[in-house]
Amino acid sequence: MSRLLAALAALLLVPAAARADEGGCSRWLSPALAEGPVALGFLSADVSTGRRACPRTELGLGVQGNALIETQNLYGAVTAAGVVSGSLAVRPDLEVFATLEAPRVQYVQNASLTGMDVALGQLTVGATWAVLSHGAFVLAPGARLQLPTSFASPRTRTVGAEVGAALLYRPTERFDVHGYAGVDGDLGLGAAASLPRAGVLVNVGVEYAFFRHFAAVLDANARFGRRAVLDSVAPSLGVRFSAGEHFGAELGASLPVLGAERALAAGGLKVTWRL
Repeated sequence: MSRLLAALAALLLVPAAARADEGGCSRWLSPALAEGPVALGFLSADVSTGRRACPRTELGLGVQGNALIETQNLYGAVTAAGVVSGSLAVRPDLEVFATLEAPRVQYVQNASLTGMDVALGQLTVGATWAVLSHGAFVLAPGARLQLPTSFASPRTRTVGAEVGAALLYRPTERFDVHGYAGVDGDLGLGAAASLPRAGVLVNVGVEYAFFRHFAAVLDANARFGRRAVLDSVAPSLGVRFSAGEHFGAELGASLPVLGAERALAAGGLKVTWRL
């Protein structure tokens, strides 16, 4: 009888332990559906945008841009960029990633002048480490470097860095709450050098997968310190799609509603292939 009870206990307890060890990252409904915040901002590449907590190996191609229209000042600027991105899950808890604007196009017009510039944009590289994965929770600190690759301004090269942490709470395979907090800064080098600037980003969002091939995400982003005490409060909305186990796509938009940010809106489309 004691052997029978031990066998029954093993059958009941081993699956439960296995589920506990899986953690929140392995619970997502579809491997190809994007995770984490909508990575849309008002700076270069993915600078000062939220980052997901879970490591993935994938390649991505996309376009993103923003518009600034000030009719009262007779000024307008539209910026668009092709975006190449990739990430590598070196280990189940460690990811390295990179994003490159190629090319970056900016069209500017004021009362008397019109100009357009096409150049290589910024390259960022970084890494995240999921130091804590317990049940539905994942905590992943990380860092990102902004490298001086842009030729948009021939007299200036911009370098920067960011440190932060991503948080995930995923109680079910369809729903999660995610967040990110980071501190970033940059510096202009060269003949037209600029003073260092620093800022803080706080992101909180939710994502729900309606079925394996469709999910929606809603984020709230607040940025502080770069241009003013409050740079922007900008909600972001994204819709995400997948086909099979590898192909995914995301359409997103962000709209600043408070703060010193002058851009009217930002938007982007990204397709990914998860390996």
